[in-house]
Amino acid sequence: MNNEETIINKQIDIDTIIELAKHLESQKEEYIRLINMDEAKNRGKAFNEQVYQYKCYSEPEVKYEITFSDNKTVKQSNYNWFIQNLNKPDQVKKINMFFYVSYFDNSINKDNSIQKRLNESISFYEDRVYLRVEGLELEDEVYKQHSYIIGLLERGNDKYDKTIKNRNLRIQSFCLSIGIILSYIVYLVLSVTKSNLPELFVQLLNNKYGIIIGQWIIAIILGNIFGYGIMMILYRNILPRRKYSYYSRSSHKSVYVDDVDDYKGKCEVHIGMYADAKKNRNIIEKIYKITRIVVLLQLGISLILFLVLK
Repeated sequence: MNNEETIINKQIDIDTIIELAKHLESQKEEYIRLINMDEAKNRGKAFNEQVYQYKCYSEPEVKYEITFSDNKTVKQSNYNWFIQNLNKPDQVKKINMFFYVSYFDNSINKDNSIQKRLNESISFYEDRVYLRVEGLELEDEVYKQHSYIIGLLERGNDKYDKTIKNRNLRIQSFCLSIGIILSYIVYLVLSVTKSNLPELFVQLLNNKYGIIIGQWIIAIILGNIFGYGIMMILYRNILPRRKYSYYSRSSHKSVYVDDVDDYKGKCEVHIGMYADAKKNRNIIEKIYKITRIVVLLQLGISLILFLVLK
């Protein structure tokens, strides 16, 4: 349990980091309460008559360390300072959080004090999360805190989720929707200028196959020209890296595929380069919910036109 662990394939948002900080602060306050109760219980007693469970020579503490995008590192024990600096996650490169408490317990044998210690550290990088929980004579507490922190960090969405796995569907749904709108504009322009068009275009406009198939061809071409770049802006930084797979003799090109194992072996902490990742993922999914309806409606319209037009 005292080995450093790595969290993988998870999205870690700012709310999760704040919740973890609140947990460490509540731990500190609870130990301070127990220590103060112990002191009050033994106040006025001779030293050799004191029985204590939480005799502490230095207060429990939570420390925060932030490395900013300019590589400046600042350490503080102030929770409010820490939260304030999370308001601009794009300027944060790394976060370290530490909790430490050490005390003595002679409640079992008054003449033999046992030192007990609990140490927790969590490090957040842009694509990695490291956790260490270790202790001395506190096995149950170590297990409890380790389980809680692991549960908190792993409750987030998978990094390799439907937004990434099914990105081509989402990209093409958006591109087709843009293209469908543009295709109606093209059709309107062609209809208005029909008398000035070459005979081939006039024949296509009078033919249901030309109208239906032509619209989809125009939608695909224009949609990808104007829509693909927009989606790539939203997908920037969150896509898997590409790795060489094989050489295609038929196309005379090297074929590259997603390096899924590498992608799933890392996290996506919403700081630094991933500061907008959660927002962009949400935008992508909202766009997909709308654009897939547009595409389905157009399919329905195309089917009706195929049955109605002669």
